[in-house]
Amino acid sequence: MTSPTEDFIEQMGLMAQSEGGPRIAGQILGYLIVEGEPRTLAQMTEALKISKASASTNARLLVLKGSVRRVSPVGQRQDAYEALDFPNLAVIRALGDRFRDHADKMTEISAGFPESHAGARERVSRFADFHRKTADFIDAWTEKLAEDAGLAATDREDTR
Repeated sequence: MTSPTEDFIEQMGLMAQSEGGPRIAGQILGYLIVEGEPRTLAQMTEALKISKASASTNARLLVLKGSVRRVSPVGQRQDAYEALDFPNLAVIRALGDRFRDHADKMTEISAGFPESHAGARERVSRFADFHRKTADFIDAWTEKLAEDAGLAATDREDTR
């Protein structure tokens, strides 16, 4: 028989895997959410029975995706990782930021097409437009989620 903690961690791994991500990344996020405190790579490897390399690689991926942050607890030589209070909101915000960055780059590229390639310039410009509108939608959506969940004070850094 498994515990609710084990079930949650495993389900988080399966959810990450179903979305095309590493199962271990989902398990690490689940572990950090359940623990509620910063955990070192050594603690992750012991709790999840994974290698230190897997813990390190997947923890860095979670930081990049915006659901976990790296912290340096006072008095400890090792860095630790902790889940943000509202990791899904942070992930969605990070997605919006990435879409906006992509739109900006594509807009810049589209401006470089010569008149002889006006069709290509227009198609790239429309592609950039799609990304910008998607970023705007995501921004509005995260604002609504924050209001509905009483998370309005939560910022991108998830300061505690």
